[in-house]
Amino acid sequence: MEKLIEFKDVKITLGERVLFPRINFTINKGDKYMLLGKNGSGKSLLLELIFAGYTNELKHRYNGLKVEGKILDADGNNLLDPSVHRKISYVTQNEDFHDNATFLSEGKTACRGVGIDFDEERFDELLERFDIKLKKREKIKKNVSCGEGKIIHLITRIQKLDATNILLLDEPLNHLSFHNSKVFNDIIEDIAAENPDLTVIMISHCRAVNFTDKVMQYNYERQIMETRPYKAYNCFEIDDECFGCE
Repeated sequence: MEKLIEFKDVKITLGERVLFPRINFTINKGDKYMLLGKNGSGKSLLLELIFAGYTNELKHRYNGLKVEGKILDADGNNLLDPSVHRKISYVTQNEDFHDNATFLSEGKTACRGVGIDFDEERFDELLERFDIKLKKREKIKKNVSCGEGKIIHLITRIQKLDATNILLLDEPLNHLSFHNSKVFNDIIEDIAAENPDLTVIMISHCRAVNFTDKVMQYNYERQIMETRPYKAYNCFEIDDECFGCE
């Protein structure tokens, strides 16, 4: 197996609070994990460190934050260094759109940001799968719901997978209907079938996905990141409602 991301003696503290006393853990190419843990345990912070590094913005937002150790990429670069170049597709919990942004302009901007051509046919296909193609040219902040905003955020990050094999998902099912949660799951399954190297780390309190069968969760007593088999609740076999959230 090929190492993709390696945590080496990573310690994360927030003032006097120790979020993670020690993490030594390897994520290999093609791994797909659900990252579980209590609210406020630092799950989102781990994804942010992988995506952008130990930035001044992060230090400012998390008052008293201190990160030690290394998070190494496949080439041995320390991802805690914000200057290290990385190509990662990252779905955040909260979307932030410019006032005049449309679905179409967001798609083009996402592709330009990672240096790939905008595939409008593929973009339209994704919009169609979520049944929102008619809103393609509408301004996001004025004409769409929270769920539709989440969908366009997901679609633009899915587009970026043409430039990277790493997908970080922080509560991607927030604001989505049951139907659209299934659409999202099916899209990721399709991409993974075409690209076995796709690596996914997903944070969610809803187990309504079945594109992965592995959980990672920090054991504070043993001070290790543990893995175990993941079993989704069979939400998608239920006609009208999902009972898989916790």
